[in-house]
Amino acid sequence: MFSKIGLAVNEIGRAREIVGIVVKYGLSEWVTTSGLGKFFISKKRLARLERYNQWERIRMAVEELGPTFIKFGQILADRPDIVPEELRSELKKLQDEAQPMSDELAMKEIEKELGRPIGEIFREFDSNRLASASMAQTYRAVLLNGEEVCVKIQRPGIDKKIELDLHLMTFFAGRTQRSNPEMEAINIVGVVKEFGKTIKRELDFRHEAANVVRFGHCFENDPDIKVPKIYSQYASQRILVEEFVRGIKVSDLENLLKTGNNPEIIARNAVRLVFDQIFTHGFFHADPHPGNLFVLEGNVLSFIDFGMMGSLRPEHLNFLGQYVLGYLDRDAHYMTEALLRVSGKRNFTRSKDLEFQISELLAHYKYLSIDEMDFGRIMNESVDILVRYGLRIPASIYLLVKALMAIERVAVVLNPKIDFAHEMRPYAIELMARQYNPKQIAKEVFDSLKEYYKLIKEFPSDLNEIIYKIKEGRFKTQIEVKGIEPLMEHIDSASNRVAIAIVIAALIIGASIISQWEQIRWIGTIVFGLAGIFGFWLVIKLFRKNKF
Repeated sequence: MFSKIGLAVNEIGRAREIVGIVVKYGLSEWVTTSGLGKFFISKKRLARLERYNQWERIRMAVEELGPTFIKFGQILADRPDIVPEELRSELKKLQDEAQPMSDELAMKEIEKELGRPIGEIFREFDSNRLASASMAQTYRAVLLNGEEVCVKIQRPGIDKKIELDLHLMTFFAGRTQRSNPEMEAINIVGVVKEFGKTIKRELDFRHEAANVVRFGHCFENDPDIKVPKIYSQYASQRILVEEFVRGIKVSDLENLLKTGNNPEIIARNAVRLVFDQIFTHGFFHADPHPGNLFVLEGNVLSFIDFGMMGSLRPEHLNFLGQYVLGYLDRDAHYMTEALLRVSGKRNFTRSKDLEFQISELLAHYKYLSIDEMDFGRIMNESVDILVRYGLRIPASIYLLVKALMAIERVAVVLNPKIDFAHEMRPYAIELMARQYNPKQIAKEVFDSLKEYYKLIKEFPSDLNEIIYKIKEGRFKTQIEVKGIEPLMEHIDSASNRVAIAIVIAALIIGASIISQWEQIRWIGTIVFGLAGIFGFWLVIKLFRKNKF
């Protein structure tokens, strides 16, 4: 009971803080433009806010709201189906930074999580942090056996803060969606819940450890990649110990050349490794930006930070293969078919209009050769066009687009002449060949026949069961009537007002009766006064809602 009371108090306090920050940055137009603004924001602050547009103010507010909202903003930055392009551009500026916790506190948390003093596990431990993020801090150490490792420790209490924020975000999303029926198509509540699952996975470092192990198995025989080793004996929900990668950032061209590495080979290796992740394994690093890619001796690449990974279903891969081949042939029809397939709307009534928009997109690049075109950008613009037609695609496709755009930028910096789409062509051809392989087609036909056989075989028994339930009077039919919710809410609201009116009337009658007795006339006066207050409140509510 007391824990629930404490949670409620925390929620109220955090909710007030959130509303305060929203008001502080004048995110509601009524705050900055109406006369009410002066009651919440000083003239000096209002003048300062006018220098920023609404998208910039949203980004600033998100940064102040803390890690949960920053993570959510970073995810929304890759979702053109939910937020406008102007806001996405601002949200992409969000950095996962926070005031670092003290190194002394971090040491205590590491010892608490490992259950032993640091000196019993590590021969050396550098107490100066390597990096600090909103959810964790990282340190370099050396195990007793001499192996160099990274130790990632979670901030104390961050899980409770995020849980509280998620609860409030779900509440605010629900209120927003109910108040704005036009947002129902976006399903903002569903997006928040999906985000909640994602961030909770990131909070459990065992998921990241499992990602690294799986990734390592995918590339165990590849000489061009180094996957860090995970020390599972030290892994838990709040701590992760993995091999320290001592390399050069992929964007540091000067040092790459000094150490004898070849940027052109590194570019080809980076592109090939990401294509292998996507086309061969269907499991890919979703954020291969320069900060997560290091180069070791011999042009060997190493990916780090496996918290955000993407997984692709076979139909997603088929979409990518078809889209790539359509792109290489500048075939708008083939590209449109691929986009409609992944959106689940192959019989879309406005497919011709959509195809025209894709052909117009390609026309912008009419006088460029394929190797001069920006594949990632065109794919991103194709998805934007799809969204404008009210079509939605799986979240994993957004991660795929993000990964392809990131690795293309890395490759072009290393080798401006690289033909990204040409490097992808063999993968796309092989994928489509696998899809139309006679053995694969025969297998799919055989699987369909098995399903039909199962349906025919079980049909008599299913029919008998239905007839038996009808005879027994246990056959139930569920009917769902859509569009009745507003009416039900209206009826519910009206019945509440009627109930309040009846209570007020009863209080007035009771007060009149009590007032007849001299000894307790004062009680009647109090009751009558309360009835008057409630009645006055009800009349105001009705006037505000224009019910007269």
